[in-house]
Amino acid sequence: MTPNPVASGDDRLENQIKELVSMLSSPEKGVREDAMHGFVAIGRPAVPACITLLESADWRVRYRAAEALGLIGGREVYDPLLSALHDSKDHVRYMAAKGLGLIGDSRAVASLAALQRDENEFVRRSAARSLGQIGGEEAVRALRQALEIETEDGVRTVIIQALRDAGQ
Repeated sequence: MTPNPVASGDDRLENQIKELVSMLSSPEKGVREDAMHGFVAIGRPAVPACITLLESADWRVRYRAAEALGLIGGREVYDPLLSALHDSKDHVRYMAAKGLGLIGDSRAVASLAALQRDENEFVRRSAARSLGQIGGEEAVRALRQALEIETEDGVRTVIIQALRDAGQ
């Protein structure tokens, strides 16, 4: 009997994804980054694995999974990234905000606006950049409100640039 070429292709893809998942547990940052790029190269078929990885106990795995989802994009990654905005680790919140900006879905504006009160300035910067990428009246309003309350000069600079990006 001749092997089914589709099934063997599916098996290869499944094995690639398993290998990439394994690589995310590496202590080496570069290996974890390579794994993330591998997920992006695979694209949509890697999305379910990346969504599952957002539940990992290791924040570095969640961070890279959020990064991959944002770069892969698509409607199916919106809800998982939105949930990741509430992660306990600031790195994951940062990357989820960045991913939502890459996707450009205006439904994320209110959640990104709420991040302008995050304790971590890099999360606030990422959220501001994403609001600028998404644009629209609601995003501009959120950025103006953020500018009124922001005290860190670096974040204020990003908010001003995001307002420019949004056409203001």
